This record gives sequence, structure tokens and C-alpha cells, in this order.
Amino acid sequence: MRGSIGARARPRDTRVVCRFGVFAPLAFLLLLPFTVALYASNETAAAHSDKGLQLAQTGDLAGAETEMRAAVALAPQNPEFLTNLATVLAMEKKLDDSSAIFERSLKLAPANLTARRYLAANLWQLHRYSEAKRNLEIILKQQSNDAPSRLLLGMVSENMGDYATAVRMLASVPAEVRKQPESIAALAVSYYHLRQTQQARLTLDLLRNHPAGPRAALLAAHVADEGGDYPTAEQFLLSIQPDYPDQADLGYRLASVQFHAQEFQNSEHTLLQLTQSGNRTGRILNLLGWCYHKQNQSEKAMRAFEDAISVQPDDESNYLDLQKVLLASNRLPAALEVAKRTTDALPKSSRAFVMRGSIEMKTSQFTNAIASYRVAQGLDSGSPDSALGLADAEFAAGMAKEAHGAYEAGIQRFPDDARFKVHYAFVLVKEAESGDPQLEARAESLLKSALKLDSSSVEAYTELGELALKNGRIADAQRDYEAAEKIDPNNAKVHFGLSKVYRRLGKVEEASHEAKLFQQLEQSKSTATLPPTERPQN
Repeated sequence: MRGSIGARARPRDTRVVCRFGVFAPLAFLLLLPFTVALYASNETAAAHSDKGLQLAQTGDLAGAETEMRAAVALAPQNPEFLTNLATVLAMEKKLDDSSAIFERSLKLAPANLTARRYLAANLWQLHRYSEAKRNLEIILKQQSNDAPSRLLLGMVSENMGDYATAVRMLASVPAEVRKQPESIAALAVSYYHLRQTQQARLTLDLLRNHPAGPRAALLAAHVADEGGDYPTAEQFLLSIQPDYPDQADLGYRLASVQFHAQEFQNSEHTLLQLTQSGNRTGRILNLLGWCYHKQNQSEKAMRAFEDAISVQPDDESNYLDLQKVLLASNRLPAALEVAKRTTDALPKSSRAFVMRGSIEMKTSQFTNAIASYRVAQGLDSGSPDSALGLADAEFAAGMAKEAHGAYEAGIQRFPDDARFKVHYAFVLVKEAESGDPQLEARAESLLKSALKLDSSSVEAYTELGELALKNGRIADAQRDYEAAEKIDPNNAKVHFGLSKVYRRLGKVEEASHEAKLFQQLEQSKSTATLPPTERPQN
């Protein structure tokens, strides 16, 4: 057992200090029964606590919890009993209850750094990262070299995206980091995010021949893959290939890495080897479909997705990915047919109805799209995609009042989703064409607000660029379109906007260059932009 468990609690000091002058004998007689009862109560609580400790050490956590709760009931202000109970609850994975009791204990004994560290560990596992960080910082202010706390703060910081702090903390306790593959992985992830690839690779080397076995190598491959370091990921996977018991799983992971590295032919080859050996699973066939799609082999791609559906008919991603490929090939009627088939096969899938609604929008079936989005909302009221789709469909169907209400409601319900503001701004710009300048001003305000939420919104920049261009603010338009180009250099609409800007500036050569880029991208945008519904999982 860790921390305070194992140390018997002492009963509260029961000596009576005489402050009653000549009435002292009477006062003592009056208090004596209470004093004896209090001493006995603490002795009984300590006995329960001791028994709980013994049960915990033998692995009987349920029995230990019962005894610890009995001790706390008899001595609710004893921080040691509270800490012991909280620790047992944490061992039982009752993290919410454990955390609440640790907090009670720390109110009584705030200097108990072990209890505070255990609380921080609970909060980390509960994804309450800010609270975990706050407790760890309290510990480190008092004991700056506390290795377990530095390790945990590094893990918390990595989860919070504070990679510089994660590296500083984790790298400072190498012995602690080496104990667990997950802490090694967290340090490597942080290095990758800081673009220190060589340091990340050196860190992942700690997972070679790790006592955790193949699990460590798989974790290293996943981290390297997510970090865009595909050669390293492939090396780790190949290193365990001879002895790995599940060759189908390993082969899929290898094909996924090759796909992410845009080595589509190699990925296809790996997947075909798996299918030829009898491994025709849904995820293998799905990834094969994407390999074909990326190589402009549409018919093979659609057959692979259909095969994935037949093998795994309950997996919505196979249906949705097939629809994406059909849309990319501009086969709208076929995509709509598959969409209807999907909602028939998966009537409880909100995503299926959202996808159907989006295709109905593309085919100008706005009333049907409204119906599909409403079904999607009924299935998942917390889905921003269905809420946004419904607003778009209502506006397209001429239901302007309803659309305005839906956009406003979406902005309130999903305040961190910039798309609602961008789409609503587009609607207001359309309506401003009737001559209401206030609508245009509101649209511009929404777009700027959206960029504060999502500075990578190409739609927001391009719409701002259009507004600036329309109102003769050419410098602003150039700034907005060039910002959009930095985010998405292969966006045809952005280059078309830049061609207009440069033409207004009298830059004929630049305008001609942007116009040519626009035409090239329009011609080639069919297959390059659509990703799988979900990135192949590792």
C-alpha cells in the first residue's frame, strides 16, 4: 500500500484542560462520560481502519472499503482515515468518489502531499486536467524535485497540449519515464509537436525491446504515425512482424502507415496480401477502397466499399465512405441511392441521416433534406452537424425566418463551433443584396468572431475577402485571401478571389497566374480532397 495506508491512526487527545476555576471538579465530572465515549469511538475506528488495511493488502478491496467507511463514520474528521478510504476507492476505480474524499481529507490536512498527488492522479484519469495541474503545482512549490509529481504534471501537460511543459517535466525525471511505455510515448508525442523529430525518435528507442513486449512497439508505431514520422512507424511494426501473433492486425497497421505516408500502391499491396490470405475484414476492405480511390480507380474503390458493407453491414463508416467516393466522382443519383440504403439499414444512425441530408441538398431536394436533418436531430440532439444542416436546408427551402432562428440557436448551443457564424454570415450577405447594409455589417462581425474561434477557417477568410472586394477595400481583400491561401493553397475559390484582387490592383501577370491555378484545381479536385470518414485506427 502507498502513502498513509499502513500507519495506524492515533486517537484524539482526550485530556481536559482545567479552565473552570473553583467549578473544575464539577465540570470534569460532567465531561467525563463524553471523554470516555470519544476515546472508545476513536479506538473502534482505528480497529476498523486496521482491518481495512489488512483486507486491502490481501486484495479484498470491497471488504477493505466497508471497513474504511466504518472507520470514517466513527471518526469523520480524521484525515488519515479519509485518505485511506479514498486510496482504496481509487484502487477500485471509483475515481469520482475517491476524489471527493481526498478533497475532504485535504481540507483537514492540506500539507499531506501524498494525498494531494493521489488526488491529482485521479483527476488526470477523469480528464479533469486543469484541476490536476493545480494540485501538482501546489506539491511542486513545496517539493520541486518530487519525481512522481513532475512525471504526472508532464502527462497532464501533454494531454492539455502544453508540449513545452510536458517535455520540461518528463525529461527531468528519465528514470520515472522509463518505467511505463505510456510516459515514454507522452514525451515522444510532445517532441513531435515541438518539431523535434530526432529527440522524439531517440525517446521512442526506449520502447525497443521494452519489457512490455510487442505492446510497446505498437505504441511507438502509433506515436510515430500520428507525428508524421512514417519511416519510424514502419520500422517498429516490421521489427515485431516475425513473432507477432495477429498478422492480420499487424498488416492493417502497416497498411495504415503506408496510406498516411501517401504510399497508396504499397498500402494496396499490403492489403491485398491480407485479403488473399483470407483476412477480408471490414476495416481492411475499407482501407483498400480508399487506396483505390486515391489512385483514381473509382470502380475498384466502390467494389471494395461494397465488399466492406457485405462483411460488416453494421459499420456506418463503410456506407458513408462509399457515398463520399460517389460524390467525388460526381455520381449524385448513385450517392443518393446509397444514402437511402444506409438509412434503411441503419435507422438509428444520426450520421447516416446527416449524410443523406447533405446529398439531398446537393441534388436540390431541400424539403427532403429538412426531413433527414430533423430525423438526425431526433436521434442525436447534441449533434452540431444536424443542427447546422437543418438551418442550411431551411434557408435553401425559402424558410428564412426558421433558418434565422436555427442559426441563432446553433450559435447559442454550440458557442465553440465557428461554422454556425460562417454559414449565418453567408445567409446575411445573400439577404443584404436586397439593399440592407446592416445585414452586411452583421455578417462581417460574425465572420471576424468566427475567426477568433477558428483561425484556420478558409470559408471565413474568403467571405471576408469578398465583402472587402465588393466595398472597394482592396488591401483588406488581398490580406484575407492571402491568409486563406496560406491555410489551404489548393483551394480553387481562394485563387479565383486572388485573381480578382490582383486584377483590381493592375497586377495582370499575377491575376493570370491565379486564374490558371483556379482552372487547374477545378479540373483536378475530384479525388484529392476526400479523406476516409475516420482515419484508420491503430
